[in-house]
Amino acid sequence: MKRFLQDTFFLRHYLWKYRRLITIGLLTLITVDGLEIIPPIILKNAVDSITAGADASALAWLALAYIAVALCQSVCRYGWRMYLIRTSMLASRDLRDRFSRHLFGLSSSFFDRRRIGDLMLLATSDIEAVRMMIGAGILTLADALFYFLFIPVAMYLLSPELMLLAFIPLPIIPWLVMRNEKEIHLRFARVQESLSRLSALAQENLSGIRVVKGLAGEQAQLRRFRDLGEECSRLSMHLARVQTAFGPLLDFTMSMGLAFLLYFGGRRIIGGADDALTLGVFVAFQRYIQQMVWPMAAVGISLSHYRRSATSTGRLQEIFSETSDVRDVPNPIVQAARTRGCIEFRNLHFRHPGATADVLKGINLTVKPGERIAFVGMVGAGKSALLSLLPRLYPVARGTLFIDGVDINDWPLEDLRRQVGYVSQDVFLFSESVVENVAFGIQDWVERSGETSAVHEAAELAGVHEDVMGMVSSYDTRLGERGVNLSGGQKQRLTIARALARQPAILVLDDALSSVDIQTEERILKSLRERPHRNTEIIAAHRISTIQDADRIAVLEDGRIAQLGTHAELITDRSGLYWRFYEQQRLREDLERYMDLDQELS
Repeated sequence: MKRFLQDTFFLRHYLWKYRRLITIGLLTLITVDGLEIIPPIILKNAVDSITAGADASALAWLALAYIAVALCQSVCRYGWRMYLIRTSMLASRDLRDRFSRHLFGLSSSFFDRRRIGDLMLLATSDIEAVRMMIGAGILTLADALFYFLFIPVAMYLLSPELMLLAFIPLPIIPWLVMRNEKEIHLRFARVQESLSRLSALAQENLSGIRVVKGLAGEQAQLRRFRDLGEECSRLSMHLARVQTAFGPLLDFTMSMGLAFLLYFGGRRIIGGADDALTLGVFVAFQRYIQQMVWPMAAVGISLSHYRRSATSTGRLQEIFSETSDVRDVPNPIVQAARTRGCIEFRNLHFRHPGATADVLKGINLTVKPGERIAFVGMVGAGKSALLSLLPRLYPVARGTLFIDGVDINDWPLEDLRRQVGYVSQDVFLFSESVVENVAFGIQDWVERSGETSAVHEAAELAGVHEDVMGMVSSYDTRLGERGVNLSGGQKQRLTIARALARQPAILVLDDALSSVDIQTEERILKSLRERPHRNTEIIAAHRISTIQDADRIAVLEDGRIAQLGTHAELITDRSGLYWRFYEQQRLREDLERYMDLDQELS
């Protein structure tokens, strides 16, 4: 019972939510199934009238009655299709909305460990499996049950003995159902797992198609696709063998009842042993047994939908059971419309969820309002981890990070992220126009007012306005997926413009200028210094040129602040890590200039 309740969680929820539509649909379905007992009775009377030598007028009335029943059934069939199928569509809409809302409410750590392809399959195939159970599954099951309620009663009233003959094979059916149910569940689970792997592989390869082509990896990836496709096809055929065999087995079982009826019932009619057993009764029974074939097949169809739905419900429930490790507190402190931008790190320790070692260890630092602080360090020193905590993309221990003297955990998430303009290393642009990408954070305001001046100002500050004006349709130019039709520097500058458009009090740039040249970088940093509404800036970079004019520079080493000071102060300490960075980059720049000069002379 516990497993059944788990497997039918969404089914029960949406059946109750749309109980009015379900009730109307079932009432029309009952009417259709109830009328199914009349046509065989009409045929019985017609056959008996013909054998008794009745006139044509009696047959005409029987024909009109047959047409009237068929017309009424047609109207009711339209009714149950409109109401029951509509319910499944509404349920799938609600479930997709709930699924997307839940995903958007989860933190970054969830997406760090889940494959996007698997989530895409859940949002499509698994939700569709639940929808089919709510629609076709419930419909066929209810139809079968109503047939079982009406048809046997009509058969019993005509002839209890013939009914028993026809139903001799019925005890075999429960055994077939139970055996089939278990096999469908196991095989469908394997199919979904295989589809999940195939979907993840497709998503990864399409997103990284330029990497695949650049490294001539097409054939290797095609082999992986072919292997996974063959596995998925093999498992699907394995499932189809069970599903397709169930209907014919049920048909054959019911046909055995028809065979008993033909032999034993036919002998009694020929022998004239029973005056009540007429040729009309025999014909009506034959029609009733044919009608009983459908509910037997319907049980198999409904069972298949149920097992698919149960498997998908389990997969969806696994996602819904996930909770975000970054949540608003019950009563967050209401902040001012704009923060001053004072940031305090107090003995901050941090490790990624699921990791065993700290990435940041005992960070202590106070950033004054309006100050530009830069972080530099080796790869893996913890720069990106530190900056990702400011918009609370990951959980932060209470009492270790404060903004304007308020613990970051007491900030409403929406207000906090409105104050912090975060530009990550992962440059992402939507397949929309330039203006829609830059205005992403203020899209509602732009749509209401129709004003795009904030977008243009942000693009100018990010040094990308001239590039945009040189495009075919300027700000209305539609970008390719992930901004494929832009250079790396243009994409980075557009993401900076997107953050600036919101006029954040705290601007966080995580190596966001690595793809622009030094002259453009200097121009952007200067404009950021001079921009209106400027406040605190937190920058992480690998190039010394990006950070040397910062008010202070923090050198991270193994998750700790190893050095802190201005550029002029840090390069005087020749035993420090910063001086080694500076010397390495200076030598690299000298070598590049020498090579350029050598090429010009040659």
